[in-house]
Amino acid sequence: MKTAQVQYSGRLNVERGEHPKELYAHQNEAIKALNKINQAPFEGLLVLPTGGGKTLTAVHWLLRNFINNKKKVLWIAHRHELLDQALETVILSAYSSLLSNVSGFRYRIISGHPKHGRPVHIEPSDDIIIASKDSLNSGLDHLLNNWVRYLPELLLVVDEAHHATAKTYRKLINTVKDEMKTRGHENGFKMLGLTATPFRTDESEKGLLKLVFPGDIIYSEHLRNLINKGILAEPIFENLETKIAINKKLTARDIKTIEDFDRLPKEIAEKIAKSQERNGIIVNHYIKNREKYKPLLIFALDIVHAIALNKLFQDKGVKSDYVVSSVKDANTGTTVSAKDNSEKIKKFRNGELEVLINVEMLTEGTDLPNVQTVFLTRPTASTILMTQMIGRALRGQKAGGTEKAYVVSFIDEWEDKINWVNPEKLHFEDNAEFIEKDIPSNNRTARLISIEMIEEFARIMDESIDTTGIETLEFLKRVPIGIYRFSILEPAQESEAFEPIARNYEVLLYDDTEEAYDNFVNDLEIIFQGIGLKDREILTDAELEYLLQTAKEIYFPNCQTLLGYRDEDVENILRFYAQKQAKPEFLAFSERRKCDLSIVARHIYDNSLGGKAKSDYIDSLWNEQKSFWQVLFSYNKLYFRKQLDIETLKIEGLYPNAVVSIPTVIPDTVPIETLTLYEIKERDINEYKKIKKAVFSKYTDARGFISCAISGFKSQMRRDFQIDHIKPMSEGGLTMVENLQVLSRKAHQQKTRVENIKR
Repeated sequence: MKTAQVQYSGRLNVERGEHPKELYAHQNEAIKALNKINQAPFEGLLVLPTGGGKTLTAVHWLLRNFINNKKKVLWIAHRHELLDQALETVILSAYSSLLSNVSGFRYRIISGHPKHGRPVHIEPSDDIIIASKDSLNSGLDHLLNNWVRYLPELLLVVDEAHHATAKTYRKLINTVKDEMKTRGHENGFKMLGLTATPFRTDESEKGLLKLVFPGDIIYSEHLRNLINKGILAEPIFENLETKIAINKKLTARDIKTIEDFDRLPKEIAEKIAKSQERNGIIVNHYIKNREKYKPLLIFALDIVHAIALNKLFQDKGVKSDYVVSSVKDANTGTTVSAKDNSEKIKKFRNGELEVLINVEMLTEGTDLPNVQTVFLTRPTASTILMTQMIGRALRGQKAGGTEKAYVVSFIDEWEDKINWVNPEKLHFEDNAEFIEKDIPSNNRTARLISIEMIEEFARIMDESIDTTGIETLEFLKRVPIGIYRFSILEPAQESEAFEPIARNYEVLLYDDTEEAYDNFVNDLEIIFQGIGLKDREILTDAELEYLLQTAKEIYFPNCQTLLGYRDEDVENILRFYAQKQAKPEFLAFSERRKCDLSIVARHIYDNSLGGKAKSDYIDSLWNEQKSFWQVLFSYNKLYFRKQLDIETLKIEGLYPNAVVSIPTVIPDTVPIETLTLYEIKERDINEYKKIKKAVFSKYTDARGFISCAISGFKSQMRRDFQIDHIKPMSEGGLTMVENLQVLSRKAHQQKTRVENIKR
């Protein structure tokens, strides 16, 4: 019989000696916490921010406590890149200092990727299986019958555990647990979730995560602590708009291919790579900031781009070179060898090169402690790749790196809207649990809102587009009161590995849409009762269309007139609920009233500010650290000035259809309960939602039915009811839970009619 060697499985021999990487104090503390909880069955989370060493910590611990004691490990994730990273860490950690009782062990890696194995290949002798959750779900019988049934004890590791609330994850976990229970080994099941983002979602999904990991957080470390300790550098994100227009019209398939494969169409890639103007901008930006940025690591688009940039740098007298993965040199036609690459990397590490340009190489694994700055000169739709690229600059001083690190993005003007990953947004989102303690949450919310609003500002700046309708609205009406933020694991149909991709979505809520969305989101469970999803996470096109039309009919009947309403926003919330059976997280922009440009314009107008006085006043607002102006306008002062000019023109009467409102000032000393619910919503959306939730809870029974306080009418749908004061405010009633009741819409109309007659 002929045989062939494969890389997806084999025996890993233990190397004699100490592990070459010494763990940091927080990693050792994490291992102590894991050792303590390992004395009994557990299902909990290890929480470390990006760059904190989650994978290495987990691998250290499981090798010593499981593989070393001849116990089995199943490691699951949703992307093959994460599986490769886990296996690489296992291979590089197989030293006798961790594995004193065994001379070697068997591994197997499984996914839909061509270079990985399949569930059918699983053998009882496998010691550690590293696999994608979708592949295991499609071959569950092989996992159970060939492996789990023989195990008295098993450690299940879930990478990127915040995704484990999805139904496919829960199905896999529960099936493995049930199999061990059936075999009488329920006390042998242990589960460790790894994440940087344990509670990125709202209370409802926190509840789901707690169901999956009932042991909660075993150990966590804050991003800010690792920065303060010098293990991670302080990231400073900078954007530079190239003004290069990518005006080739892309088809829907083109955009989907870009987002699924993270690969640009050839003609666009060539245009970007060969653009002398764009490459000049990149090189000149470095030259202007040379002392601040060096040493510099550049992520280039392709080999052509790397060579072009390298020549420009060298022409400017900068010592630079490039490294690429297994391709031929475009100039000489010779293959760039691994040895050539390693020599160049060594020179960069030793300071002989000031700039190193790389293509598909230095995202992980290579030790480059001296990087001060990374230039992101290629757009990417891959959150994994972006995280890896950012991570190359985040080595702190304790780890041989720097105190601060610069991440500079070069942004082109794309005609089509593509879900490019925003590095700053990704970094803060991936560490949401920690970042909230470091910066005001409203600042973070304003940043997310600005990313969506910046398109509106750009349209207003474009004189070829008529945006009068938007401009005539009160400015504060155009500022969202909050944002729904959520992530969906989506199947990549065009992908060679058919693996899901995590995509982030934001839905902006305005005054006009807040109540409709609030009712819609709270009624999702009822809306889905007619759809037999069961274990499915993906809605069919017909199901999605049916649910969309139902939602529009019940909750958004006048959607054409609602500011910011989009069908795709409702569809995305429906798709999220189908996958998670949870409500999306709502981030309130409670300080929204501080972003009312009409107040600024009124001050300038009433005080006749002009010339230098006006300029100085505007500059003072723009540069005030506690204000939201720079964040809201995405640090583009020109957009800020343009909007301010529009608000001033409204006051001067040059917008005849504009509504000019003079804001009412409510003294801080006024108790909040003396305000109407609407006024509370205007000033503190979080307090408004808290009151609303408490009132509805008071009138909701254990089965989820809401009762009208007057008629006794019952319904499970919140949209059938309104909140009303028991003692009217006109008679001294206060906006307190004790003085608020829930009425059906019909009862509310009748009560209002009677009160009007009495008056």
